[in-house]
Parts: sequence; structure tokens; C-alpha cells
Amino acid sequence: MVRAKMYGWKDTYTFTKAMGEMVVDNARGQVPVVIIRPSIVESTYREPFAGWMEGNRMMDPVIMLYGKGHISGFLANPNLVLDVVPVDMVVNATLAAIAKHGAAENPELNVYQIVSSIVNPLVTRDLTQMFYEHFSSSPWTDSNRRQISVSKFRHFTSMEEFSSHLREMAIHRTVANSSRITPQRMETICRKSVELGVYLATLYEAYTFYAGRFDCSNVLRLMDCMSEEEKKEFGFDLRSISWKDYIKDIHIPGLRRNVMKDRAAK
Repeated sequence: MVRAKMYGWKDTYTFTKAMGEMVVDNARGQVPVVIIRPSIVESTYREPFAGWMEGNRMMDPVIMLYGKGHISGFLANPNLVLDVVPVDMVVNATLAAIAKHGAAENPELNVYQIVSSIVNPLVTRDLTQMFYEHFSSSPWTDSNRRQISVSKFRHFTSMEEFSSHLREMAIHRTVANSSRITPQRMETICRKSVELGVYLATLYEAYTFYAGRFDCSNVLRLMDCMSEEEKKEFGFDLRSISWKDYIKDIHIPGLRRNVMKDRAAK
């Protein structure tokens, strides 16, 4: 992490990806190379079916904690434009880029940023409002089949404020269950809950306050090279996504069904 920050990167994740691109560019010789840079990759939009995913990624731990009542907000700028892309669109754009440049046999390097922040921006406050609307209309149930109510999603601007919020939430939950667990167990639950929230906030802070947006001009030009039939078969036009429909009716139900194993979402 020290070395990554020394070279201007937020973390080792972005630093090593940049290193990988440099190595490929240096060693490619006469081989045509395509570099794909997707942003926050989430569940499928359509294929193989809407909402498919394996494991909880990126914003999904926050959604899960919120839906289960463990947090009522997160460390984030509410006016930030997040850059989200469905995984099947990433795959389709990758296939199209390979087909174009593999057939041309031109020994050049082409970069495709499969991103949405310019052509179809998704603002954080709108995204978290979708979280609230989904779990208000289709609440998660606890182990006793009691519905968990959620409050309006809050946005915290400092780690201190967010940590204090986590402690309050943890104490509230343990007090509500004090008749069923020991004081020692209550203390452990509180500590682990705060540790998890702080860990996620520390991990994501560089992204939940990052104001940059990403250019997808090369992706738009790639679509212009495709026939209408190819566009229909290998669609990746991020401008066509209704974020409200995708988040509320596709992504969160897919997360609950495939990762959280929520029978009510099946």
C-alpha cells in the first residue's frame, strides 16, 4: 500500500492493474492487444438471465448489511456519480473488441473503458434511494421470520461519524436481543459489527468520494462498427439501462436469490 500511494494510486488493486497493463504493452511485440477496463461490475442485465451473479461484489456487502438492518447508511458523497456496469455487457463488449481487432491483425494496442458515468450517470443518492424503496416494499426477514424495517439511507462524510453510527446500530441490535444472548456475546457482536463496517468504509472510501468520470468513446465507436443484428445479439449499450429498473427489480433480487439465498426472492 505504501508503494502504491507513493506512485499516486489509492490502493494496491488499482496499482497492480496499471502494472499489468504496462507489462502487456511492453511485451506484446507484433501481437494485437485489447485492454478492457470495466468499472464497478455487477449482476447481469439480461444474459444468461437477469440478475445472475456469483458472490457479493463491490457495493453488494453494503446492500446486504443495509437490508438486514445492520447499518442505515454508509461513508459516501451523496452527490457522487458511481460508475456501474452489468457483467454481461462487459462480456459482450469484450467479444466485439476481440472480433474487430483479431480479424484486422493490426499489431496495435486498443483500450476500451466499459463505463457508464458519462453516457448514463448514476448518482449515489439516487442509488441508495433505490435500496430504500426495494427493502421497504420487499423487506428482508430475520431467522424468526420477522420483517426487518429499514430507514432512509444516510450518507456519512467522515469515518468518525460513520464509526459512531455503527456502534449505535450494534448496541441497538444487541439490546433488542439481550434476553437471548449473554453480555459477553453482545460485546463480541458489537465489536465485530463495527470492525466490518469500518473495514468496508476504509476499503471503499477512495471510490465513494472519487469525482472522476470515465470516457467510453472507443466503446461507442466499436458499436458503430457493428451491424444491427450484431448489436442485438451482443448488446452493450449502457445508455439503454434504466438504473431504477435494474437496481430495484434485477440486481437486488438477484443478490438476494443467488447470494443471500433468500427464498422470498425466488
